[in-house]
Amino acid sequence: MSVTESDVRKISYLARIRIDDSKIHEVQDSLNQILSFVEQLNEVDCSQVDDIFQYSTGLREREDVIGVGDPALARNAPAMECNMFVVPKVVG
Repeated sequence: MSVTESDVRKISYLARIRIDDSKIHEVQDSLNQILSFVEQLNEVDCSQVDDIFQYSTGLREREDVIGVGDPALARNAPAMECNMFVVPKVVG
């Protein structure tokens, strides 16, 4: 698989990255080198490697309960209302 000039332009548009026309071929070469390296990973024999999900089955689960929390947090909060932190509106 190789990246074409139009692919680089589309990727830069989607990523909202402005690439000068003089740098398009440089970026194209870099992306092709990255893809070449990733394709080499397909040659690695992973048949003897255990699946990672087998190790996650031994994790302990805790009961999901609502707790009071740390009272020091509430004391240091600039504003509290109904046992909740009051924060300024972020969306304008």
